[in-house]
Amino acid sequence: MEKLQTDQFTVLIAPPATSYGPVDGRKYTLSNLETGNSQHLTIGTKYNVSLYKSCEDIFTAEWLSKLGEYVFSGRIYISGGEYDEEQAVHRFNHLHSLLPEMISRIIKSDYELFKHVPWLLDAPILIEYVSNFQQLRMIKNYGTPRKFLSFRD
Repeated sequence: MEKLQTDQFTVLIAPPATSYGPVDGRKYTLSNLETGNSQHLTIGTKYNVSLYKSCEDIFTAEWLSKLGEYVFSGRIYISGGEYDEEQAVHRFNHLHSLLPEMISRIIKSDYELFKHVPWLLDAPILIEYVSNFQQLRMIKNYGTPRKFLSFRD
């Protein structure tokens, strides 16, 4: 198990995943911890469901193979009935503004994978916004990982 930790950001690579693979089924769980201003990223072959109990904002993503091409597919939870529409819109706007930084943290934290499998740098990044409100439910294209390697946190 590999672990990188700073005061505000922790990365855990959970076996059997390593810095170099596998690509198929590689999953990411990025959370903003409710206590403080810290983030936790788990890279593995399963989502880190233990974070779901202690975190408000969780972004999950994985590498999927579609028609022989890899896609970085992510999901961000907006609402499921626990927020009224105004709160859900506020939450959507807040998370939408944080998402480029969240994607950048994942891409930069998994830099060794991109050195080992460089064609992933040009794979599309598709993020699904999950909400019970139709106007907040969508899939957005965020470009490619290459774009996020130069993104400033």
